[in-house]
Amino acid sequence: MQTEWRYLPIIKWKRGEKDALRFLTDQHWDGVVPLIEFQPISAAPDGVSLNQALPEYVEKISKEIIKSIPEDRAIAIDTVYVSTGFARQVALLLAVCRRLQKLVPNRVIPAIRASQLDALSLLTTKQVETLKNMPEVILRLQTDELAPTQIGPSLDALAKFVKRKAIHLLLDQYSLVGKNHADGQVFIAPYLLATSSSVCASVTLAGGSFPINLTGKKQGVTDIPRVEWKIWLELAKEKSYPKLRFSDYTVSNPAPQDEDIDPKNMNPSIAIRYASDEFWRLYKGGGFKKGSPGVLRALSKLLITDPIYGGEGYSYGDKQYMNYSNGTGKNGIPWTWRRDATNRHIVLTIKTLNGTP
Repeated sequence: MQTEWRYLPIIKWKRGEKDALRFLTDQHWDGVVPLIEFQPISAAPDGVSLNQALPEYVEKISKEIIKSIPEDRAIAIDTVYVSTGFARQVALLLAVCRRLQKLVPNRVIPAIRASQLDALSLLTTKQVETLKNMPEVILRLQTDELAPTQIGPSLDALAKFVKRKAIHLLLDQYSLVGKNHADGQVFIAPYLLATSSSVCASVTLAGGSFPINLTGKKQGVTDIPRVEWKIWLELAKEKSYPKLRFSDYTVSNPAPQDEDIDPKNMNPSIAIRYASDEFWRLYKGGGFKKGSPGVLRALSKLLITDPIYGGEGYSYGDKQYMNYSNGTGKNGIPWTWRRDATNRHIVLTIKTLNGTP
């Protein structure tokens, strides 16, 4: 039996995102399967040190998963950022998934990228057996890296190791920042057409249009279009792809954070990233470091008087914004801003997809 989902949020496994999932209710998990992008392991310059560090790394992650995700929920796993200099990325993915299967009560689904398919022929007999024993696999195809004509061959390559009906196709439009949804709909059409003749478990359309940072955004209130959501909505209206599933990067940009940036030298703006039907409403204040007290409270007061506010009972994030508006004036910290915004975003998206108020 294959896993069903309506929403596949792509989650960067950081503190704020972990807690955003932890504060979802059972109702909010209905139809949600997170695709988790694990973050870099501590320095692992070669295969030997990586092999030594991996057991402890996965054990730590397993405890976080148990804390944040209900045991009856499936999880998809992407390990491409765990050790970017490691040559055998598919082997790393399978090793992490194999260990997780022993440590967490969740159904574990590996996400293999198209760029990793050539490496399948280099797997050992044991690794091939691990892959074949996976009940299902996600084939992650980034549309800015391959043509529609490559979808079939990519599926064929993975189907040599996994049954076709166990393969979920993820069409990832990646960054859609600043793009027009109408143009995006035209661009993605040939890719969807290419999948229509493919035998597979499902097709999911992903993308992310939140900026990589808030530089250039003025203090005050700004709306940022949810381009990937608007593309999906238009496709759903056409009814050409009735089983097309939805995925996004919640309130994050698809790109990984630059590892060379020293967080101690950054001064992020105090801000609320609030998801609404077809846009995020950004409430932006001044810098966090040496910032005036009460900035988050003032932004929260703006939000709760805005007609788009869902009410404190809508989600954990919405409740937090109400609390901030009545609070002592503390500005929180960056990971709590991300927690609240991500939680609100996930709840809004899955409720809309489920047709629940």
